[in-house]
Amino acid sequence: MQYSTVAKVLGLDRKKLQDWYKNHLSDFKSPSVQEALHKNDITLPPKLQTTEEQKVDVPILKPENLGEQMAVDEKYINGKFYTLLTNAKTGKIALMASTTKSELLSQAGSLLGDKRFDVKILTRDLASYYDWFGRTNFMNAAHVADKFHVLKHAFDALQDLRIYHRQKLLSKKREAFEKYKKLKKDKPKLRFTYNENKLANGETHRQLLARSRHLLFKYPNQWTQNQSERASLLFKNYPDLKLSYKFIIDFRNWYSADNVIGKELDKKARFDKLQMINNQLNKWMQRVNLADITEISNFKSLVERHRGEITNYFITGASNAIAEANNSIINAFIRNNRGTRNLDFFYFRLSQFLS
Repeated sequence: MQYSTVAKVLGLDRKKLQDWYKNHLSDFKSPSVQEALHKNDITLPPKLQTTEEQKVDVPILKPENLGEQMAVDEKYINGKFYTLLTNAKTGKIALMASTTKSELLSQAGSLLGDKRFDVKILTRDLASYYDWFGRTNFMNAAHVADKFHVLKHAFDALQDLRIYHRQKLLSKKREAFEKYKKLKKDKPKLRFTYNENKLANGETHRQLLARSRHLLFKYPNQWTQNQSERASLLFKNYPDLKLSYKFIIDFRNWYSADNVIGKELDKKARFDKLQMINNQLNKWMQRVNLADITEISNFKSLVERHRGEITNYFITGASNAIAEANNSIINAFIRNNRGTRNLDFFYFRLSQFLS
């Protein structure tokens, strides 16, 4: 329910409508709802307790929402990071807990009971606490790294290299200004000047690097005319960026949904295709090693550490798309329903809407 929309239709004050719903029209004030909101909360061990926090809120715990494919993700709400476990088919939340600590998550997950054994696929980001949460609670599940998070790391590596070059130029300008300040003591009328060469498109190197951010997220056939011209200058002046961009494009092509192994293939064909996919990744890693570009090497190391979860994508085709979609819904929910001023009421509304 979007109070602003309903209030406008009915010609009522939005705050008054929310107050009516919370205190009179809904079951929120009923003893059963109030008890249910916190009956599964976990008391923190004494060493983890603070004056502001003595327990982990578990406002949603519904084993019936567990299914064969689940997605786990974090969400920042009201100053805390929450863990949400979502059914990838139905979009229903099975678990919501106000923690990302592996020990506490495992304790919360154990409350889901034997239905945990029904989970065959668990999609998640690369955080270690979700790895442990999955291993201790969903023993029958194959872990699949969320493609969105993996590609985000890839893009971050590329952007880090762009920023590195820009920071070097900014450092040169700062050093020139520091030199000017020393000279100005003897020459009070001296003015600071810093000449930067302009490129063929009229931009300085600093401007080129700053304005190239968005084109690095795209495939070349998606560039506008201006972006194509800028990319040509960028890669001419910064060959390591050109090579790094190619590495990330190659990785994206390898990580394509087109390479997901079809279930119609027989066992040998599936094995052969998976072997081919792994060989392609090995060759990509070898090329990255030879290039020796720190930012891309760091990304390669991440891929190497999580290789099993990443390549499981090609076997299952699973992603965390439903969790990301729910994050967007929660954001809109907070925005349209006056946020989380009353946290219990927020829990109540969320459990009705998404569980």
